[in-house]
Amino acid sequence: MAHVAHIKLYADRAAKFESKPKVLEVPSAKPEKRGNIFEDYFANSTIHGFRYFVGANRTYLERAWWVFACILSIYFCGQTIQEVFEKWRRSPVVVTFDEKPTPITDIPFPAITVCPVTKVKSAEINFTIAYQTLIRRRGKSNISEDEYVTKIAQRVRGLTALDRVHALIQICDFSFANYKTAEAYDDNLVELLQEMALPFRESFIMCVWKNKLVNCSDLFMQTLTESGICYTFNGLSADDLLRRTEFHREFEHMGERRSSENWTMEDGYKPGIGSRTYPRRVMSPGAQSGLLIFLRTGEQDMDFLCGVQLHSPNQVPQISTQNIRAPMNIAFQVRVQPFMITTAGNLRAYDAEKRGCFYTHERYLRFFNIYTKRNCEVECLTNLTLALCGCVHFSMPRPANVRICGLGKQACMERVDTYVQEQEMESKLTSGSELSLSCNCLPSCTFLQYNAEISQAQFDWRRLTDAVGIYQDQLTNASLTTLNIYFREAQFIGIRRSQMFGINDFIANCGGLLGLFMGVSLLSLLELVYYFTMKPLVNCFLRHRNQKRKIAIVKSQTGQPDQPNSLYTFLRDAA
Repeated sequence: MAHVAHIKLYADRAAKFESKPKVLEVPSAKPEKRGNIFEDYFANSTIHGFRYFVGANRTYLERAWWVFACILSIYFCGQTIQEVFEKWRRSPVVVTFDEKPTPITDIPFPAITVCPVTKVKSAEINFTIAYQTLIRRRGKSNISEDEYVTKIAQRVRGLTALDRVHALIQICDFSFANYKTAEAYDDNLVELLQEMALPFRESFIMCVWKNKLVNCSDLFMQTLTESGICYTFNGLSADDLLRRTEFHREFEHMGERRSSENWTMEDGYKPGIGSRTYPRRVMSPGAQSGLLIFLRTGEQDMDFLCGVQLHSPNQVPQISTQNIRAPMNIAFQVRVQPFMITTAGNLRAYDAEKRGCFYTHERYLRFFNIYTKRNCEVECLTNLTLALCGCVHFSMPRPANVRICGLGKQACMERVDTYVQEQEMESKLTSGSELSLSCNCLPSCTFLQYNAEISQAQFDWRRLTDAVGIYQDQLTNASLTTLNIYFREAQFIGIRRSQMFGINDFIANCGGLLGLFMGVSLLSLLELVYYFTMKPLVNCFLRHRNQKRKIAIVKSQTGQPDQPNSLYTFLRDAA
């Protein structure tokens, strides 16, 4: 026992010389005064002027001056940015010339609708004499119906002569509108027009397409227009242009049957299909690559109350609005210059009213598969005519249960036509009805138009036919007109709708204004977010952590870790 006590005493003495750890009490972090975060931000901000808000050496007058200067700068900067935003919101679209010219191989040759000058053979009925007889009959009730029909008809069977005269009044340009009748509906009008129409071969003598003689019947197809029976070259088929399920089945509006599956207005021709496609196109400009037509009119059939009209559309033919009149015995040349408007793809995200046009899939038409401004106007006029008159014009699209207007409804149809033209001039419909508001015929986003330059000269065709020895029998007692249509140049400059301000342009404008007025950059904005979101959170976290750690163990002065030596371990274990 004495030995053990001696060892314990020795261990206690050794423990006196062991270095003991110092205990240091770390004071907790003092809470920051309210407003320090703002002083820190103003002192270190990269935005010009903010650093002058703080500082021990600045008087209140100096600080007030810089506060006023910054507020004024922020105000003018905000006003300018608001103007830029309003301009972007109101008119985000700019129309400029295209960057590079478009070759004529990328567009189709114009569709051409030819209406013969003569609507009916004089042997069938002389419209001039018949019309004059109708005018003189006014107020003469003593003339019997049989005597009246006998006077206006020549070699016409039965009482259909009066119906035929009424039909011709509706399609001749210079027939005056002062003739009135009580006939409100005329459902057989188109049938009479087709029956009275001149044979195709009597009007079209010869056709030359791309410097090759072609049968005219292979190029021109019968089309129903407001001028009666006409013939269209290079027009779309009824299956491609019209919604056949909405149309009646009484007669065909368009006789074309070729499919246009290799071409659309928005996308153009499919690549790699060559020149043999439909709609037809040419590879070079000039008269040799265009269309040449020889039109014949018999002198005995010449009726000066009707006329010839030439139209080059790419939509549904509408002869009454745009036409070219070709006189007899004239060599007529039409040089075509395309006018095309396209729309950038990034404008699809905008509303149609802002971009000023409709894509084909955006605007549904009841009677047409393809949206164009002209097709929309035709449908609008049809709907208004049906609503106000109870019938439609014979050339208008209509379903099966709608009747055709007769001469008794002529005044009503003219009032509707005038109303639509007035509304188009005002750029919007003033009526509040849903029918009127449904028109809204904006241009199509891809628009193609053919502008024509016309030249003509006297054509001594008799010497030519006598010298060549062709078509002499067909041209006896007749007049001849040649019509040559071709592109003027191989390329043209189009028009393009594009963004005036995209999101990147708007940000760049705002950044430039902020830099001009305030010296603000993107890092300045991130700095603002840092000082008022992240930095307060970090300070709060550090404050809570320091409050929990108030005591820390400090190392010995020797700098070595406080580890017990081997002697101490031995003595401790022994004890």
